[in-house]
Amino acid sequence: MLFAPAIENLTFLPLNINNLLLVVMLTCLFLAQIINPTALYRKEYLLLMLLFLLLGVGVLGNMESGLGSTKGMILDIWSMLKCFLAYFVGRLAFKGAVLSANIRLIQNVSKMILSVLFLLLLVNLVIPIWPSTEYRMGITTQYLIFPHATYLSAASFFCMVLLGLKNARQNIPFLLMGATLIFFAARNKGLIFVVIFFFLLVLMSFLEKKNIKFMYLIGPASILLLLFWNVIESRLLSSETSARSLLFQGGFKIADRFNPLGSGLGTYGSGSSVSEYSPVYDWLQFYKTYGFTRDNPQFLNDSYMAMLIGQFGYLGLAAFAGIAIIFLMFISKKRGNVQLFILILFLYSMTSIVTELYLTTSLGVLAFFLMGTAMNETDENLNLEKEPLCKVE
Repeated sequence: MLFAPAIENLTFLPLNINNLLLVVMLTCLFLAQIINPTALYRKEYLLLMLLFLLLGVGVLGNMESGLGSTKGMILDIWSMLKCFLAYFVGRLAFKGAVLSANIRLIQNVSKMILSVLFLLLLVNLVIPIWPSTEYRMGITTQYLIFPHATYLSAASFFCMVLLGLKNARQNIPFLLMGATLIFFAARNKGLIFVVIFFFLLVLMSFLEKKNIKFMYLIGPASILLLLFWNVIESRLLSSETSARSLLFQGGFKIADRFNPLGSGLGTYGSGSSVSEYSPVYDWLQFYKTYGFTRDNPQFLNDSYMAMLIGQFGYLGLAAFAGIAIIFLMFISKKRGNVQLFILILFLYSMTSIVTELYLTTSLGVLAFFLMGTAMNETDENLNLEKEPLCKVE
């Protein structure tokens, strides 16, 4: 799943790894439930209700606006369901302590991936086998084998999170390799989450593997919000040149016009709306903007959150917020390394939906699958370190 973007970029191998693996996982879930049925948590029933409410709002919005096709609506429903299906596959099909039982193998594979990518980085810095013309933060952005630096950053970050599950102190050299790869990928989100990841590792040591109370995170989150508010406001809310800002502005215009439902599935910001070039884009006069035209629509599906606002309106946005709150409630019940693992994956996912269609990608599917699998873990299975990352007298 980590290398799906690189594999799918090979023209001679036309595979959709995302969909292929999800179908395999759904088959596993179906068989597992037949052989040994597992009951859902009470809050998971509420999660499903909110998810179906969200999709229902999208269907009604599509019917009310008359702007989207049936095909586009069906494709969007599948795209929206992917990550949630992956969560339930992880939660129900992989019962028990799957992560802790295979943690040595998982971490060895993560170390190998980081080592190979780090070696490729060193080679590419000397001999540019995968040249890049993009400059950010004063350095040449590195893509390596991936089609975009975002995927290099994400693959490195996932490996770092898996290495943080157990024996983080012993894995510091590999964690630093991952941090270096993310630095040369030069993505703001990746760099911010490296800092957050190390902060949470240290915080967990000070808390002696107890719960991370969300009140402890209010302060750092508020500081981060204040530090980056000017960037958020200028790039996402008021810019006349930023593609994502125009997407958000367009999303709010649609939500206001079709209040409270939005324009419906398959009409705005999604892959199907781009392939059919939804009439909404003509109404918003997006055809005048580079990257938003029929011939070059590369930026039209650049934000999951903008898509949510436009297609599902304020009612759908409230339903999605409810889903996010339920996940936070799940996370608050865990403790130690398990809580840290799920929390960092969830925060990364919720941040990524601002800048990409993350929850419809292979990385989003992988994140939710791992979250679902980790929900079955207890910290006693993973908290076997000889020494904490940071000793507390």
